[in-house]
Amino acid sequence: MLRVQWLLASAALSLMVEAQMPISEIPADLACEKGAHAAAWQSAKKRFQSLLEAEDLFGLIPADKIKAAVDAAVSEVRTAGGFDKSAGDECGYGRLAIQLLSLALVDDPVAAAQPLQQSLTIANPVLTLLLDIPWVATALSGWPFFGILAQVGHHKVQSLTGMLNNEAVDQLDKKGSQAFFTEMTAAKQKSDLVGMAEASIIVLQSNTDVGVLGSLTALATQAAMQADVQKRMGQCQALQQALRNAIGDARELDIALTTRWPLWSLLHISVDAFASAPPAPAA
Repeated sequence: MLRVQWLLASAALSLMVEAQMPISEIPADLACEKGAHAAAWQSAKKRFQSLLEAEDLFGLIPADKIKAAVDAAVSEVRTAGGFDKSAGDECGYGRLAIQLLSLALVDDPVAAAQPLQQSLTIANPVLTLLLDIPWVATALSGWPFFGILAQVGHHKVQSLTGMLNNEAVDQLDKKGSQAFFTEMTAAKQKSDLVGMAEASIIVLQSNTDVGVLGSLTALATQAAMQADVQKRMGQCQALQQALRNAIGDARELDIALTTRWPLWSLLHISVDAFASAPPAPAA
């Protein structure tokens, strides 16, 4: 069976099983709006949102801009007392966002290659948010989780240039994957979502084997282009299930973040859209 068919089938089966299981508990105050230092955390969140909104979603943001945003956020929260011992674990999501975005500033290529494997205190909550917490809840929190992951990925690719076999990571030995990758890369360089969507539709309709990451990218492209909020929510649920089948630990996530496929940027577009146009509550 072709990999894209397996991903779709397994995601559909997982959704059926999930419907019979308790939903993962969403952490309280994911948006960091209720703590004693909420104002400082909201300001940090806005800094990160603005950073991502002002730059090319498919490229690496200059290091000086990332550093300025991280430093300003840390300074503001520290000045407000948000890092004091008395603050406890207030705004865990915000602390994680700062730690994650800081990974895009790591200079050492060796450290940049496996940042999550080297720090399970970061990896474990990242995996929980990625695989267990509904993405709509992540979007509504306002923290640009997937945008930050995309920047970590862009940084990893740049830092490891010439040091690893990119074609092996991207699974370009698969039948049809090289042609699809070339089309997606050309469209990505022009931020051409329509071009990406057209290429993805052909791949999905023809059941072309483009590897796991290529298939996830094709699915993420369709979700990013979906104007109907409820349909996009369903597509994102299926994508999250597919990621659960593809990524199970920090090592696999480190590898997935090293891909040149525009997967993480497309997930950012797909999920972040819920922040401005949330799905209607169930009747």
